[in-house]
Amino acid sequence: MRKVVAGLCLMAGIAASSVAGATVLNGTIANFDADADGIADDLNIARITFNVSAGTQVFFDVLARESTGVDLNGDGLITGFDSYLMLFDARGNTLTIGDDWMAPTPDGSVDFFDSAIRWTFAEAGTYMITLGQGTYFQDEALQGYEANRPYDAFIGNQNFGAWRLTMTATGGTLSDVVQDGVPVSQVPEPGSLLLLGAGLAGVAAARRKRAARL
Repeated sequence: MRKVVAGLCLMAGIAASSVAGATVLNGTIANFDADADGIADDLNIARITFNVSAGTQVFFDVLARESTGVDLNGDGLITGFDSYLMLFDARGNTLTIGDDWMAPTPDGSVDFFDSAIRWTFAEAGTYMITLGQGTYFQDEALQGYEANRPYDAFIGNQNFGAWRLTMTATGGTLSDVVQDGVPVSQVPEPGSLLLLGAGLAGVAAARRKRAARL
């Protein structure tokens, strides 16, 4: 597990983007074939690495349940799932978890199932936060998916759930934010969310084709 986090820390170190204050990231929870068993039955967990200076407080705020029927994240759909956060240090140790949070919050969330974490980092360095559905374990967070876990659409009938994570830093600096290996400046905008679920399935299909040729 530590090897996984070490690789993520390296990617964070070379990311070109640097932000302070609020950083907003978007993504989806969807099933794909992560374990290459030929079945798209594994559920992805987003992994976001970032750097902070000593003393920085960051509020990690999830918007994932549009329970009022209002399109809060602007992707043109009403979706929703029960989100869950885990915060790690560079060695892969769990610092804290974030589950239900009393709504509303500044990102527009109106549902207490939208998770959040407020954390002050005593030491400067690289850290990672993961975002998934319901609850999951540390090893699943570090590998980036839950095996044989269906996506549960609590709201809407889509086979994926869109999420938005707002990271607000105070009292220090937040920089080098990387989402699943992609610098934050290159992360797709909300209008591209519909393509992400299909993209995950396409990657799995391509992997199976390459394996068949070997």
